[in-house]
Amino acid sequence: MQNCQIQISLLRPMRRNRIDSISYYDKNSKDFHDRTINADMQELYQKILKHLPKQARILDAGCGVGRDSKFLLSKGYDVVSFDGSLEMVKMASNHLGKNVLHMLFQDINFSNEFDAIWANASLLHTPYKNLRGVLRGFHKALLPSGILFASFKYGTSMRQVEDRSFFDMDEASIEPYLRGLFQPLEIWKSADTRSKVAPSPDKSWLNFIARRLENDECVL
Repeated sequence: MQNCQIQISLLRPMRRNRIDSISYYDKNSKDFHDRTINADMQELYQKILKHLPKQARILDAGCGVGRDSKFLLSKGYDVVSFDGSLEMVKMASNHLGKNVLHMLFQDINFSNEFDAIWANASLLHTPYKNLRGVLRGFHKALLPSGILFASFKYGTSMRQVEDRSFFDMDEASIEPYLRGLFQPLEIWKSADTRSKVAPSPDKSWLNFIARRLENDECVL
């Protein structure tokens, strides 16, 4: 497949977590691809598809190797993908045959552009102190009543595993971050069958689908 141009955000220098999770993915992109590219995501896909309008415009936030973007594109959706790891961006760009943005969550500067944001297993590296700000950016990027899907390793604490920082969530701990920005539609716990590395303490995921609150309902 012909290599595609990679767009790189130069909004500000790349910021790093306490442990440099981005460097982990840059160094281990091939292994991560091999472990995740064929994961069965159909249950998650079906949960969000029922909330999407036809020809929805979707932001794949932290797209990794592009597996989920490829599925969404195959369903006829208009998908914009980005990742913080340059090596992942290169891999996803080739996998999708289209441009993939190289940027961080904190650099999102879209306004009322997307029907949905798909943040599958990506926000889990965002420090707790930064998460509310990232969600504000997501809120701004979504159209009125837009949908957000996200997933975290299940738990209540920060962990450091194999050169990555994980900021785990459960049903109670996610609620304050969403309050005033998003109305939860569904929050559920699922078995951690997707990851053989750095599983949560009880080997589960915390997943949620939430709807963007309108500006007159928001507490920013």
